[in-house]
Amino acid sequence: MSKEPVNIPVYDIPALLEAQRVHFDSGQTRNLENRIQVLEDLGVAIANQSDALLEALAEDMGKPPLEAYLSEVYFLLSEIRLVVKRLRRWSRPRRVGNPFYFFPSRSEVRREPFGTTLIVSAWNYPLQLSLAPAISAIAAGNVVMLKPSESAPETARLIAEIIGSVFAEEHFTVVQGGPEIGSNLLREKFDSWFYTGSERIGRLYAEAAARCIAPITLELGGKCPCVIASDVDLDIAVQRIISGKFINAGQTCIAPDFVAIPEALQQAFLEKATAALKSAYPESPSPDLARIVNQEHYERLSRLIPDEAVRIGKDSPHQRYLAPTMIPHADWDSPVMEEEIFGPILPLVTYQSLEELLARLSALPAPLALYAFSKDSSTLETIAGAVQSGSVCFNDVLKQGTNLNLPFGGVGASGMGRYRGQAGFDNFTYERAVTRRWFSRDFFAVAPPYQGRLKTLRKFMK
Repeated sequence: MSKEPVNIPVYDIPALLEAQRVHFDSGQTRNLENRIQVLEDLGVAIANQSDALLEALAEDMGKPPLEAYLSEVYFLLSEIRLVVKRLRRWSRPRRVGNPFYFFPSRSEVRREPFGTTLIVSAWNYPLQLSLAPAISAIAAGNVVMLKPSESAPETARLIAEIIGSVFAEEHFTVVQGGPEIGSNLLREKFDSWFYTGSERIGRLYAEAAARCIAPITLELGGKCPCVIASDVDLDIAVQRIISGKFINAGQTCIAPDFVAIPEALQQAFLEKATAALKSAYPESPSPDLARIVNQEHYERLSRLIPDEAVRIGKDSPHQRYLAPTMIPHADWDSPVMEEEIFGPILPLVTYQSLEELLARLSALPAPLALYAFSKDSSTLETIAGAVQSGSVCFNDVLKQGTNLNLPFGGVGASGMGRYRGQAGFDNFTYERAVTRRWFSRDFFAVAPPYQGRLKTLRKFMK
């Protein structure tokens, strides 16, 4: 799996951005039929290149083809279909009422694009996280500059090829490269910003957007808790948690980061989870478990694994294959509980009292997702009410993050702003208030001289 980008073009970013600004000012990107057509063309291009995209994702991250197709290719095709189907409805002005003293008049709210949009994506789902926000931005009528992750160079190269085959450079362009490109982008003035990645780098983009007085969407991460109540159906819970945790080798921002479970259930959970993992990954290295993205992350994850961990199979360092791992009796102060794991490692922390657990969880930074398993609805709602998060899923994992009818995003340390489906269209537009009046008599005009008119005015203005 190659990791170094090759033959990366040299970009004149200020010139590219100026060309995009001129193109946006021409009004071409705001034509509704043009937006729909170009999104349909993008869908065709992605479908035609689907095999090549799966090969690129396998080269960059060792992604199993089925996982890559569902979570990246099919996901994007589904979103394009949704946006194309509903864009006319989302774009319609929304009529609102007027005070009686405006008569005659008409008021409405229009959704308008911001203009030049920068999207900086992450490596864990390098295709989806690059193009999903771009689909929304283009649907909204913006021009887009996209920087895909340099940690997935083959996918980035193919994204650039696909975008170049569908869009004019001044409408949507891809700039490839590492931190030096990112630093150059931070110096430019964009009308809206979108960043997916770490909190540390996200702060730099937030500061750059603030200098431009421009809106920014931050999709970050955090340690997503998975709380198991004592009345749980453990067989079903284990299957769902294991399936969601280890897809993409745990390199998913909304994957359950750790499981909090009553002490009396931990051993049973461990036994059932071990059996499930052995059934899912019977060989090492398994062709059905993605590889760790690079050596740096592989070594970081390896350092988090204590001697008492339960390992399913063996590691293969030269392939960056990290065997599925569980850590029973994990301590809240251990290294694995101090940072977002982002790998195939699942710590189990036990608790005696749900109230004490929720108090501890509520004191942690808010994650992108919260998971709760219980047969009792009031217990589920108690957990959701006590712990702030960008999203919640009851009795399963990941489902809320893959439903295009739901907004996706974080809160606090896990980010801000929402996208996917209509939420994405709304995210890349702003509400523009419009009132129209006609050249007819003003029955309620207020103009000097005012003497003696206040008493009459008060009769009407109640």
